[in-house]
Amino acid sequence: LTVLERSDQYATRGKRKVQLWKCQCDCGVITYKATDTLTNEAKSMCKTCAATYAISKARAGAGFVEGTQVSKLRVDGEKANNATGVKGVYLEAKTGRYRARIKFQGKMYSLGTYSTLEEAAKARRKGEQEIFGAFLESQEQKFLGGMLEIRHQLW
Repeated sequence: LTVLERSDQYATRGKRKVQLWKCQCDCGVITYKATDTLTNEAKSMCKTCAATYAISKARAGAGFVEGTQVSKLRVDGEKANNATGVKGVYLEAKTGRYRARIKFQGKMYSLGTYSTLEEAAKARRKGEQEIFGAFLESQEQKFLGGMLEIRHQLW
C-alpha cells in the first residue's frame, strides 16, 4: 500500500476508535487502513489482493509448485476413486477399452487405450516417470540446494 493521507474515517478497536489512513493498493484500488495494519504483510493490501495473497499462501503451504501439487505426484500405490481402482485409468463405455491419461500443470496427456487394465496401468506408470520425472528431479535439486545454503549459513 501507498499511504496517501490521513482520512476522516475511524475504525473501532475494542472500546477505542482509531483513525484510518487513505491508501492506494498496488493494483490501484483505494482502501482505508488503521496504522497497525500498514506494516502487516497479510493486511497491507486491498480486499481483492488480500484474497489472492491468501490463496497463494495456502497453495504454497499445500505444496503447489508451478501449478502442481508435488505431494500428489509422489503418492504410491494403485489408489483411485474411479471404477478401475487405478489413478488415471478409465474404462471407455463405448469401446470397452481402458484409457490411460495424466493431467500435469493444467495439460492433459493421453497415454493411449489398451485392451486390459494391466496394460493401461503399466502405461500410466511409465507416463508418470516420463512426465513427472524431470519436474520432480528439479524440485529435489532446488530443495537440496536450499538445505545446503541454510546449512552453510548456520555454520
